[in-house]
Amino acid sequence: MIVCILLFALALAACGDNESASRRNMEVKFDRMDFAMGNMENINSGFGPELTNATKHYIALVRKYANLLGPKEARRRLLEKRDEVAPYCLPCSATLDFEASRYRSS
Repeated sequence: MIVCILLFALALAACGDNESASRRNMEVKFDRMDFAMGNMENINSGFGPELTNATKHYIALVRKYANLLGPKEARRRLLEKRDEVAPYCLPCSATLDFEASRYRSS
């Protein structure tokens, strides 16, 4: 009986570690994407196509982790990124805004 309880506790702990590892992995990917896009966002930049592609990759990343983020957080991240890129790429901003509209929180 004690062995079963210990095994159950270890299984729960392993699941919790797996989730936190997934979340850490996700945050690292978002941090890298934010850094890459941040380098493209400046007034003297000629990164139009690159910023458009980075926007598509950012949306793909949000879609990939949508279940882990939840609709409210996914929408927040997309709208925050929209506000960051708006001065440099209006089509990117519109794309992010449209994607954010898919994540309505209840």
